[in-house]
Amino acid sequence: MVAGCAAPPKGPPSEIVAAPRVARSGGEDAVSPETPAPTPLSLPTPSSAPTPASVSIPASSPTLAFSTTVGHLEGPGRLAHLFEALSGIEDGHAHDDVRILQYGDSHTAADLGTGAFRRALQARYGDGGRGFVSVGRPWTSFSQDGIHGGMTKEFEPQRTSFKDGRFSGDGCYGLLGIGIGAASSGARAWTEVGPRFSRVELDYWQEPRGGSFDVFIDGARAGRVATRAAQPGSGYFGFNLADASHQVELRTLGDGEVRVFGMTLDRPEAGVVVDALGINGAQIFNLLRANEEHFAEQLRHRAPKLVVLAYGTNEALEPRLTDTEYEDKLVEVLGRIERAAPAASCLLLGPPDLARRAKGKDDWKTWPRVLEILAVQRRVAEAAGCAFYDQLGAMGGPGSMAAWASEPEPRGNRDRVHLTRSGYLQLGTSFATDLMRAYDDWRAEKGLAPTGAKVTWAKG
Repeated sequence: MVAGCAAPPKGPPSEIVAAPRVARSGGEDAVSPETPAPTPLSLPTPSSAPTPASVSIPASSPTLAFSTTVGHLEGPGRLAHLFEALSGIEDGHAHDDVRILQYGDSHTAADLGTGAFRRALQARYGDGGRGFVSVGRPWTSFSQDGIHGGMTKEFEPQRTSFKDGRFSGDGCYGLLGIGIGAASSGARAWTEVGPRFSRVELDYWQEPRGGSFDVFIDGARAGRVATRAAQPGSGYFGFNLADASHQVELRTLGDGEVRVFGMTLDRPEAGVVVDALGINGAQIFNLLRANEEHFAEQLRHRAPKLVVLAYGTNEALEPRLTDTEYEDKLVEVLGRIERAAPAASCLLLGPPDLARRAKGKDDWKTWPRVLEILAVQRRVAEAAGCAFYDQLGAMGGPGSMAAWASEPEPRGNRDRVHLTRSGYLQLGTSFATDLMRAYDDWRAEKGLAPTGAKVTWAKG
């Protein structure tokens, strides 16, 4: 349990803190291309835990030497933790979900590409549930695949914020990094869930000043959660339901402060679960604004077999960001993940293509900084023992965004930053297809029988 969350440093956002190098072992909200890119802010690490001298792969980590590239997936042999877990599902040696967490920017927050990725993997390995989602609406445009919520004005988003030249907040905002909170009575937050689920687990903050809230399922009161505790830390409250679609609603009692991070939606059969943990406008720096002990507590509870970092678009639009600073912060995030989830594989998901044009002209071209960001990600992924997926390559390479946005049924958005639904579906399906091909190669390398048919196993 977290002993307490210290407020993040309040130095200038441009301040750079020295970060370790990798030990080499073995958004972007509708940015107008005609105007200067916005300047996202970086932050020194608000962590109470020591930073290691390096990120390294333990000697016992399983790696294989099969094909170095499968489609646009580079370094698939670094995904052995994930592949072993998937093999356990298919061969009946394990009866728990294989959880995949994807952190990212608005490409991930939209849950269109991740939704296609989720459905493709669940079609083969089984539907373990919808996974972690927010309750209510942590920001105005929040909406994900099959998830729609709302809340009264008494509930407000809670996250690390930047105001008057400084960051504020305690860095304890759950798995996503944004929660919702209220102190008055009668605050309501609700979420309509389309996909079927049979268990819900609420994730919240408990503390000495914590208040209580009632949980309603489909309009009927299901229980009361008291968040008051002697020591601050994450709290969890779960219960079983009929396997169906449900509405989940929270109502505060007004006896203290309530902070809710979200909820996990589960199903009875073992399978794949993909959590889309995206925030509009986010950069890799967002993960460093979390208190490290709290972040580790949340990640350990989720117990993923793969953690995906899907950033880069906003970094490419940040004129002050150098390769050195970006690499240092990327390494620092990977170090946090390795310490919190050493049994998880890691993968860097490169950003899609991004096109800009000269003011007053119609000559859309790939923004060169995207290619430089990709080069840093490749270098760090290889050094840290992570796989890398090239979304820009999967689109067709430089110039693809301009082409996709000009099609009769465009796959690229008019802003040349985001994709349309069909574009995201194509990239998510491509990612899943290459990952499953790599898994099949891994099975062949291990001498395991080929599979491919969906097998259902009960959890337990």
